[in-house]
Amino acid sequence: MSYQISQTLFNTNLDIIGDIHGEIKALRSLLTKLGYDQQGNHPEHRKLIFVGDLCDRGPQSVAVIQLVKTLIEHGNAQCVLGNHELNLLINSKREGNGWFFGSPHEDDEKPFQSLPASDTDRVWIIEFLNSLPLVLESDQLRIVHACWDQQSIDTLKQSQMRSLKEIYDYFVQQTERYLQNSDVAQRAQHEKQQYSSQLKNPSATLPLLKNLGQQDLLEQMMNPFKVLTSGAEVLAKEPFFAGGKWRMVDRLAWWDHYQDNIPVVIGHYWRNFNSPDQKHGLFKYIEPLEWFGLNQNVFCVDYSVGKRYLDRHKQRAFSNQLCALRFPENTLLFEDGSTKQITNQCTAIRSRI
Repeated sequence: MSYQISQTLFNTNLDIIGDIHGEIKALRSLLTKLGYDQQGNHPEHRKLIFVGDLCDRGPQSVAVIQLVKTLIEHGNAQCVLGNHELNLLINSKREGNGWFFGSPHEDDEKPFQSLPASDTDRVWIIEFLNSLPLVLESDQLRIVHACWDQQSIDTLKQSQMRSLKEIYDYFVQQTERYLQNSDVAQRAQHEKQQYSSQLKNPSATLPLLKNLGQQDLLEQMMNPFKVLTSGAEVLAKEPFFAGGKWRMVDRLAWWDHYQDNIPVVIGHYWRNFNSPDQKHGLFKYIEPLEWFGLNQNVFCVDYSVGKRYLDRHKQRAFSNQLCALRFPENTLLFEDGSTKQITNQCTAIRSRI
């Protein structure tokens, strides 16, 4: 049996929860405010959807994954893989996942304060994550962590390989062959060696390393797993520091080219009510409480709860709350019980209400 790229989305009213990043107290509080019991049952027969990035950076990734696993096993939740889960499955040590891989890890020098996974935890977590799809879809709604790219989805659906890791490694190998044959890898390695001492230094001043950027761009865009879980990318106009290193590629606002009528809900992109990001970057002129994109039918439900570790480190009140998009009601409900009405509605939602 081959890996299931897609699953059919629940056909009922939904509560779609954004990136959790190990914040178990926030998740439990939100579920209570939404009206769910410990097994995910709801008096109005609503269902839960998780957009991925259950883990990393926060204090209790194991507990979050265990709770989501329980909700799914009771038939009351569905979840897609995020890039943070993918990193665990492909054995990739990245910022924030030292709780899973243990020391030595770059997290040893960072203030995440995450409870570590045991050997037993690591076994069941990998088994569980391997059961999660990359997309959830119906004729009324689509769920993906970062980017709905139909070509990537169709490519993966054609694969007959048994495991996610096997499919992922195939695309990595295809990309490596292309890079070697085109000499991009050799030129990028030269740049990497030249600036090796600066690439992870946030205080460094670097030029745009175009060969390294081109390599990163091809490694991203030629791998459908990466496109779906961390988004489409373009070569940056100038280098920027994010995720612990200097980056030469930037995110692409794929929703400006999304022509389908079926709405898409995503996470991943670190929206923020406290420091509105609509004046620059991907979300220029996009308010935190609106559907966006070519047809105003894409919505991001990630409101930066993953940055709470910084609030703890600086001993200040939490800057952001975990929330759920109530679909099709078109409202956000937060872990403290407050709500916000989304200011616009795409046609597909209006037709359901």
